[in-house]
Amino acid sequence: MKTKVEFSMAWFKSHAFLLGALAFIEVFSIGFFFVFNWLNSEVGYYLFLLAFFLLVVAGALLWHDWRKYKEVVRSLQQEVTTLDDGFSPVVSHLYEAIQQEKSDMRGLSTKMKQLRKEDVDYYTLWAHQIKTSIAASQLLIHELPQTTEKSLLSQELVRITTYTELALHYVRMESFHQDLSISTISIDEVIRPLLKKYATFFISKKLHLDYNPTGEKVVTDSKWLGVIVEQVLSNAVKYTPEDGTIRILFDGSTLTIEDTGIGIAPYDIKRIFERGFSGYNGRVNHQSTGLGLYLSAEIAKRLGVKLSVDSTVGEGTTVRIQIPSEVMQVKD
Repeated sequence: MKTKVEFSMAWFKSHAFLLGALAFIEVFSIGFFFVFNWLNSEVGYYLFLLAFFLLVVAGALLWHDWRKYKEVVRSLQQEVTTLDDGFSPVVSHLYEAIQQEKSDMRGLSTKMKQLRKEDVDYYTLWAHQIKTSIAASQLLIHELPQTTEKSLLSQELVRITTYTELALHYVRMESFHQDLSISTISIDEVIRPLLKKYATFFISKKLHLDYNPTGEKVVTDSKWLGVIVEQVLSNAVKYTPEDGTIRILFDGSTLTIEDTGIGIAPYDIKRIFERGFSGYNGRVNHQSTGLGLYLSAEIAKRLGVKLSVDSTVGEGTTVRIQIPSEVMQVKD
């Protein structure tokens, strides 16, 4: 709209300038002709008529352009009025609708957070209640004579405990940073309780353990690091056949857990950290939830820990848990 007005005004001004120039020439010519008495000559007469004709033509053009300019201005004013009358209510309605949508989204977000909190509270309460039953079952099993059945019951109880804790850790991931406690911890203090927890599996399957306490310390969260280590160790025990070997090493920056188990197929390696993915081994074993390694990978990201896996089918699997060097502490 502004461009149309500016163009019309520029066109009108150019013609107005032309008319002024011709008028000046006409007046100058008349004065010149009177002074030198050229009007009485034939040449002077025709020059005067030519100048007068040009002056009339320029005036007509100027009048025509002035009318066109006024029409453009009136047209633009009508368009502006139409926009103000026609679109303002629409824009106002859209703005109100957007504001209402934002308000609804905020309310929905608040409601979802509340529902999520209720779910977390429910599963937390459920897990603690289950743990009470687990503790009672452990006491009862402890009183039983040492038999094969006792060993099997102990193993199943460990599995129940592990799955319960896994579910609890899973629902608590959203509040991960609130539950984080960074401190200097001993790697051995993370590994020893887990070896004790899975001792019955080692004994039952006659697995060989290759582990020497390191005395190394790191700065991290002991509980969350323990979740990662337990999931890796649990898989090593689960997928290593009888008389196999599990080796645990720590070289000052990386915790390595090796096994001589069935290994992981190459086409499964890239997907083992996906949620719900159990792979070929999980389908054959029927004990994989597809959540353990996924949860481990998520925890590792938040702790700044790097997980890597190498595996050969029929030979075994090696999992490396690399802790960033900037948080490492030297051995006492």
